[in-house]
Amino acid sequence: MTNHPINPKILGVKSLSMRTMRPRHIGGLLVLFLLGMTAMRLAASYVSLVSGGAEILDLNFGNEATYIHNTLFALGGSGRDAYLHVYLLIDACYAVIYAVFYACTMAFFLRRIAPERWEWKRVRWVILLPMVAAACDWWENISFARMILQFPTPASQLLVTSATIATMTKFILVYLSLLLVLGLAAGWIVLRLRARRRQQLKTPTG
Repeated sequence: MTNHPINPKILGVKSLSMRTMRPRHIGGLLVLFLLGMTAMRLAASYVSLVSGGAEILDLNFGNEATYIHNTLFALGGSGRDAYLHVYLLIDACYAVIYAVFYACTMAFFLRRIAPERWEWKRVRWVILLPMVAAACDWWENISFARMILQFPTPASQLLVTSATIATMTKFILVYLSLLLVLGLAAGWIVLRLRARRRQQLKTPTG
């Protein structure tokens, strides 16, 4: 079975190739992913702490205009500053981290489950899902940053709607990417176990 290098144009990373990508690299990305998630959660807790318990808009599956305005008011000046200068910056970095982690991990398993070139061409599009999710995450962050900067002026309905669509799309694609990674990992493990079993049956005993 021959591994073909991933087309760099798909991921925009010239050095990404199945000739160099190993399980330890995926493990390293997983550690980075978990650290990014932890940093994001800690940043959200910090915003809640300095604001007296106000919630983070990013963690909701969509927000209405009235709710957004009330939340920004509840955050207070210190909370809005922490939201803008701490949370949104960390969350923007985390979006890049999870996009790279999910894309590389899916590519790693897909190249082993679908090694033939024609199979790869049929399934490689799924690598774009976490990237689209990250793009939506960035637009969401830009939208919330603009809302914070113009507060107390209420956000326009267009800005609220675009932010809500970005938020919903982000959540759907992130969880879909997670399910795909788990499914591909499980499929890869099953294939390896079957291959090992066939090898044991072919090996003469005694």
